[in-house]
Amino acid sequence: MIDVGEIVLDPDFAQAFTVLRTTGNFVKGKWVAEEPREFPMEGTITMASAKELQKVPEGDRVAGSMSFYSTERLYITNASGSVRRRDGSGVISDKIFWKDEEYKLISVENQSDYGFYHAIGVRTKGD
Repeated sequence: MIDVGEIVLDPDFAQAFTVLRTTGNFVKGKWVAEEPREFPMEGTITMASAKELQKVPEGDRVAGSMSFYSTERLYITNASGSVRRRDGSGVISDKIFWKDEEYKLISVENQSDYGFYHAIGVRTKGD
């Protein structure tokens, strides 16, 4: 398989952004979130296309959708309220801060066999 991760991080395409990730655990059946952590990441960022937005399970298509390509894993919340990991902990949808805007991830495709993850985020603040 072709590893396109190098292209995702190519200086001609890649930009810096910040990820805010909230993890937690279920305690007695109730979700208990830990303190969110913020960390830098790099990847390729483009406007989300109409074709990409058709993959999003949400009926409401919001203006300000962006596609984020990264070589590091990104997360979204699943239907049960969190993403369960092997250690039993969970993750709610990552938020990405880029160019003074906040985007909540609503879709993530695991393309790690090809060296990248593709996420769609919707702007959560502003116009």
